[in-house]
Formats: sequence, structure tokens, C-alpha cells
Amino acid sequence: MAKQIVSSSAILFVLYDPSRRAPASEGDFLGIISLGCVMENMWLTANSLGIDVHIVSSLSGKKVAAEIAKMLNVPDRFVIAFSMRLGYSVTPLHYLRVRRDRDNFVHHNGFKK
Repeated sequence: MAKQIVSSSAILFVLYDPSRRAPASEGDFLGIISLGCVMENMWLTANSLGIDVHIVSSLSGKKVAAEIAKMLNVPDRFVIAFSMRLGYSVTPLHYLRVRRDRDNFVHHNGFKK
């Protein structure tokens, strides 16, 4: 974890307040979907500016998140929902990306194995 933090140009933490949720949202499923939308929009915006994004799930674990929250003086009611590293890639993206063939996940008129 320390290497990920030290080697990052910037780390963005998305905080979530579980005490505030959408009306009639049992279990706050809508809040989690909204967080996903926020993350996607930030990712797309960063990429449009030539900035690479790396989602870091290891910074959201309870023990690590508690340490980070303490360092950043995050109020107790907030939870670190997601974290992402932002920066410019040293390695060209075409070496990092592995794409599945579209026929492996797109189906027409029924599911095919």
C-alpha cells in the first residue's frame, strides 16, 4: 500500500455518507449506483485530458481506510467508498490493455456459450 501511495501523482478518495440516502432506498442501493456513476464520469473526464486512472481497492479495506481517514481528518460518519490514483502513464496504454473479443460477451437473439 505504501508504494502505491508514494508513487502516485495524486490519489482521489470518494467518500460516502451512509446516513444520507435517497428516499425509499432500502439498503441504499441507489447511493452505491450513484457512486459508480461519479467514478465513471471522473474516469472518463481524466482520460479525455490524457490522465490515466487506476482504481485502488486495497485502500478501501477497513483497517487501511481507518488510517487514511485519520490522516485526512475525515469525519466519522463518512466511509471511503473508492480510491483512484491519477497520473500520466510511463508505459504506453496499448501495452497495458487486454481486450476481449466482442463475440465473447455480445449476444444477439439469445445467449450463446
